[in-house]
Amino acid sequence: MNKKKLRYAILEEIYNGNKALTEDDFAVTADQFDNAVRFLNRENYLKGIFYADDRPRLFEGTAYLSECGEKYLEENSSLAKTYRGLKEIRNWLKL
Repeated sequence: MNKKKLRYAILEEIYNGNKALTEDDFAVTADQFDNAVRFLNRENYLKGIFYADDRPRLFEGTAYLSECGEKYLEENSSLAKTYRGLKEIRNWLKL
């Protein structure tokens, strides 16, 4: 699993309005998903994260990209070319 791709996919999905995300959406472990969300929050790419039971939670209407997160998407446009949306995320992350 490529951490950079997972982080990009999370940001892209939130940017596109899919804000209620879990590890199941990306076919990764809970630890991999949590670590990616924590990283994005810690690096100021992602805001509106709630924590419950020591896990970050992404809820509809709360999570959003910061200006840094939007810039991250722009700067990683090479990933956007291969990214094809939620139905294919699982395969894309494995590449």
